[in-house]
Amino acid sequence: MNETTIIESICEDMKREAYWQAKGLRDLAKFAEHHPPGRPGVKLADGASEEIAASSNMSIRVATNRILEAEHIVRRLPETLNALQEGVIDMARTRATYQITKELSDEDALAVEKAVLAQGPHASYQEYRRALRRQAMKVDPEAAERKRKQKLEQRDVVTRKSEDGSAKLVATMLAGEAESAYNVLNHLAHQAKTPDDTRTLAQRRGDALVDLVLGNDQQRVRAIINVTVPLSTLIGLNETPGELSEYGPITAEQCRELARDGALRRLVTDDFGHLLEVGANLYASEGLANRIRMRDRTCRQPGCRVPGRRCRLHKSKRTTRGRRKQHRDYLLLCKRHQLMYQRTKGWIVAQPEPERLIFVTPTEQVREVVAERYEEPAA
Repeated sequence: MNETTIIESICEDMKREAYWQAKGLRDLAKFAEHHPPGRPGVKLADGASEEIAASSNMSIRVATNRILEAEHIVRRLPETLNALQEGVIDMARTRATYQITKELSDEDALAVEKAVLAQGPHASYQEYRRALRRQAMKVDPEAAERKRKQKLEQRDVVTRKSEDGSAKLVATMLAGEAESAYNVLNHLAHQAKTPDDTRTLAQRRGDALVDLVLGNDQQRVRAIINVTVPLSTLIGLNETPGELSEYGPITAEQCRELARDGALRRLVTDDFGHLLEVGANLYASEGLANRIRMRDRTCRQPGCRVPGRRCRLHKSKRTTRGRRKQHRDYLLLCKRHQLMYQRTKGWIVAQPEPERLIFVTPTEQVREVVAERYEEPAA
């Protein structure tokens, strides 16, 4: 059996696994239907969870969650369940749909499901989850903003102690603040590197945090974060969500809050959400690398999500004739995958359009990857 046959077999195995997972959800939902709650305030009949737990060697809590999850998916997300059964999506994407839509109305949940499934399975689980969050914010922006403000009220810093003498300091804050804080620590960690410094970047980040909190004369660093938001949202015409780089969709109100003290850069997209132009207002000059980073946002190797700020430009194979367009000849790759292309033979990367890449593996598997859009296509 050659490598191509093995890969094809793996893909078929995954589809079969998805089919049986969908069947399992339907069976659990049928079980819940036969065990309706017998008293107010409960969702399942007494003893139902215990019965599943005893027969499947799982805890009662897990059994309860599995039954309720299955009942919800079967009743409220029929197309998601069908997509799982057909192997179009996997169980992780199915559960993400359940988690993000469970607080929405039945009608809004169906709208989110329909909009996201129409876009296909997406290149990665993270992109699929971001698409779900973006659509959930669109169908009920008021609820998304209420949830954000609730999280703001829950901001805190706590410790998680270990028995090995270490502990974790965990801070809960809004996504924009967290991204800014991390960027400051990362910048200080890079600045602290000296020729004889044997610490890793992660260790220097941890030391920078300790220095800032416990005291050390550190030069203040201006944190830069990228928020992409439609102009119509920025001036208050609608509540279309924006996107925080390396995090995902955020509510319209949070976009406006972040924009009040931020610098603006003009991005021009077409009616399908593809990036056409990046304005040079924020920086003195705009280079090719900056444009590619704004377009690609992450390493373009299928399955890799290394942020664009940690990637380098890689030249792809030209597949178009006529006038040369530089942004059609380059893509972002992280250090690992740049080295992979140097050290291994047989990989082919074609770029017929700026956002669209075609990867051919050494075993001749073909994978098409399209850069994630900044906005949904115009209706």
